[in-house]
Amino acid sequence: MHAIAVKEVSTLLNNTLTVVIPAYNEEDVIGRTIEEVCTFISKRQLKWKVVVSVDGNDSTDTIVSSYSTKFPFLSMMKSESRGGKGAAVKRVLDAIDSCYVVLMDADGSMSFKNVVDNLHLLQEYDGIIFSRYNKGNSIPFTRRFLSRGFNVLVQASLGIRIRDTQSGYKAFKSEMFVKAMRKVGSTNTFFDVALLFFLKQERARIKEVKSHYVHREGGKFSPISGTVGIGVSLIAFRIRHSKFYKYVPTSLVDLYYRKFRWI
Repeated sequence: MHAIAVKEVSTLLNNTLTVVIPAYNEEDVIGRTIEEVCTFISKRQLKWKVVVSVDGNDSTDTIVSSYSTKFPFLSMMKSESRGGKGAAVKRVLDAIDSCYVVLMDADGSMSFKNVVDNLHLLQEYDGIIFSRYNKGNSIPFTRRFLSRGFNVLVQASLGIRIRDTQSGYKAFKSEMFVKAMRKVGSTNTFFDVALLFFLKQERARIKEVKSHYVHREGGKFSPISGTVGIGVSLIAFRIRHSKFYKYVPTSLVDLYYRKFRWI
């Protein structure tokens, strides 16, 4: 059985793959993450590429640029303003010409090897979600409480049977991912839910795997304000995809797109 698993991993490694890393003011951690990912790819001479999608105004872009001279398969797309994580991911869609795509956070809270070790599942499934909420992973109470509460609402209102929709670590068959992601209008962190909703419409087969996660202090994500933002987005998204949407005043729709969509 082990020999079969190793062969499956080896077969997938020989395919093309794009690693997408959204990064908003991640100068303190982006170098370490790039080094881990790009060294893995370089040593094995894989036909993979890495795209860092940068927002913000710190030195993240300078750090990424310096690494691109060492790793020619590393590139960067940059916005001068804060467009949101969803916008950062959408920005790179035209650059994805590979068989597979991996989304991962800039903080390196999951090891890249853990991601790679599970990529063979993409030979059976259309997507993989690397779940953080497992025994042994230490996650602050506030973050865990808010995330679990939000997940209950997502499952109840949209029927998405994924325990960790907001995991920053995911992998997909590229064609299905790009098709679903182009339908996503949310530019904030709610994009994960919208993506899974549209994948569900495509009858995508998604596998959730338990993964080791290390919580990093000092991240740019605020659990409370972030949850409020995606909570508003969930309400708006549910209404948008219901029979009641036609009764919503245009003024409220405009208000959402002007004031809340990017949060």
